[in-house]
Amino acid sequence: MIRIENVNSDSFNSAVEFLGSVPSIDKLEDNILRNACIAYDDEKIVGCISFEEFSDKGLIRYFVFKKVLSLEYLEMLLESLEKSARSKGLNSLVCIAECSQIEELFQSLGFAYLKQSNIFINEENVLNTNFKSAIFLSKNLA
Repeated sequence: MIRIENVNSDSFNSAVEFLGSVPSIDKLEDNILRNACIAYDDEKIVGCISFEEFSDKGLIRYFVFKKVLSLEYLEMLLESLEKSARSKGLNSLVCIAECSQIEELFQSLGFAYLKQSNIFINEENVLNTNFKSAIFLSKNLA
C-alpha cells in the first residue's frame, strides 16, 4: 500500500539517500528537500517531489519516482505538495520539462503552458539561456 507524507526530521535522511542514488542529481539542497513530499511502498521510498520557493511561486524540483507509482499515486503525491505550497503562501507551481514524456505527465497532472517570453532567469529572458528549448508549465494553486 502506497502512503504519502511530507518530509520530516525522521524521514529526511532516507529522502537524501533515495535522491542521492539518482545519477542526474549532482547536489541536494536541504532547504528544497525540506519542502518535499514522499511516497512510500511499505517502508521503502518510491517517489519524491519538492519545490524551491521564488516569491509566490514554487519551482518543482527533485521529482523522482519508481515505475511502481501509477498516475493515481502521482496525483496524490502532487496534491500533497500543492497543500504544502499553499500553506507557505505560494500561488502557483512551475515546472521545466525538457522532454515530451515529462511535458505530457505534467499536462496530465493539470499543468498548462507558460509563454517563454514571460520567463526570466537571473533577469535574462529564458530564450537567451540554456533553457530556450525547454517547455515551462504552471499550475495555479488558488
